Amino acid sequence: MFDVGAGFSETIALPAGKADHKVSISVRAVAADGTAWRSNRVVVTVAAQVPVPALPSAASFGDLSRSAPELTVDRPRVCVFAHSLNIGGGELYLQELLLRMAADEVADFLVICPRDGVLRAELESADIEVHIGSETPSDARRYVDRRAELSALLLAWKCDVVISNTLGEFIGADAAIQIGIPVAWVIHESFQLDVFNTHLWGGHLKKPDQNVVGRLRTTLLNTNVNIFVAEATENMFRDMLPQLRTRCIRYGIDLPVIKSYEAEHSKSTIREGLGFEESDFILLCMGIVQERKSQFALVYEFAAVVENYPNAKLVIVGNHPSPYGDSVIRAVNDLGISSSVRIVDIDSNTYRWFRAADVLVSASDVESLPRSILEAMTFGVPVLAADVFGVSEVVSDGETGWLFESRNAQDLRLGLIRVLETTASELAVMSLTCRQVSAKNFDGQNYADEFSKLISDLSSNPKVIESIERSGWSAGQRKSSFVDGTNIALEYPA
Repeated sequence: MFDVGAGFSETIALPAGKADHKVSISVRAVAADGTAWRSNRVVVTVAAQVPVPALPSAASFGDLSRSAPELTVDRPRVCVFAHSLNIGGGELYLQELLLRMAADEVADFLVICPRDGVLRAELESADIEVHIGSETPSDARRYVDRRAELSALLLAWKCDVVISNTLGEFIGADAAIQIGIPVAWVIHESFQLDVFNTHLWGGHLKKPDQNVVGRLRTTLLNTNVNIFVAEATENMFRDMLPQLRTRCIRYGIDLPVIKSYEAEHSKSTIREGLGFEESDFILLCMGIVQERKSQFALVYEFAAVVENYPNAKLVIVGNHPSPYGDSVIRAVNDLGISSSVRIVDIDSNTYRWFRAADVLVSASDVESLPRSILEAMTFGVPVLAADVFGVSEVVSDGETGWLFESRNAQDLRLGLIRVLETTASELAVMSLTCRQVSAKNFDGQNYADEFSKLISDLSSNPKVIESIERSGWSAGQRKSSFVDGTNIALEYPA
């Protein structure tokens, strides 16, 4: 037996005040038939906010200062802070960008990253230097000393511009700001900052010092330009930090490579090689198996409909050893659908799965703009997706796919039925539309060109970025939905 609403998760921030206060929490879940269940209320005490002490002074490295931007060669020197060199959406975003700019000789690049991975070899083959560093320290003293080390490295390398990739790489941006090097920070995560900090530091045995945690917000506000891949995420951050300097630069992928892959690998040959029948209708879920991707919920709702669609096959690519992954596998077995569901480990050869698929499914409840959606549409694969953040900026319901309400089991099930009831001729029209949208909007050279111009502007005159005229919603124009958009109700007793 599975509980109503099983498979979804949510983390929310309980704001602290000047004094301790109580909050009543209840959880509401909606069953597939539309009936609602609500848990008993639990009253918790939120401790008063404690003043955050200033950071200690770092060990002296002499004069860590930079009087003025100065190009050392005929092109800028750009240091890039990355969180990982393994396979993942944020990592592939950066790899695509750097390889294109390196090929165009936009700048000299140095990548600093705490986690080595398979992407390192390709970066180095493009003459991009890679330095494997260490994770951001959680205690204040080690943080300021590590920041000073990075500042000294940037000065020694004669860095002109810093790019930080992903929200967790704030120490690199902070180190650059301390010595006056301009920063562009690429933010992929669609989390409220307090929630993100919980995810970032939650695995640490020792609770991080709050003055280290606070550097994330401070560094965001002092960054020359914060780059977002989706307008919805950009607007969410403006709600939190109205003074933020932002720009939305949509990213892209390598369209010619995908076109060549399709020409060399027929759909029928790929499907046969993967062990599928010609009559199988393949629903592909591509992405790391983890709570926010909601694969458990997808499996549960697929089990509810597959009996009526015996040719439907669900393929989940991206499993790795984890308790959540184990629970997804157990659910498949307990539900008796192992003949209709295939769970595949993380696979660097993702193109074969897109080539084989009929529809991509994304049940993720937190996404800015998944790379898998761009790649699927380029392969002519329509998308069934939870309508979160930037997804609806590229997926049009009824034209290039189908949208459903996130964390809603009933809507997910209805979405699966909509997909499986779609005729072959309707699917062919949607496939063609996906290809047309991709050809017009998803060329990776577009964001490489925008970044090239940005690097040129920052290296010559960082102040020019600060005059960005921001479009879209202002902080006061729309209601923030950080808590209201979830199925968790908060009440503050008098």
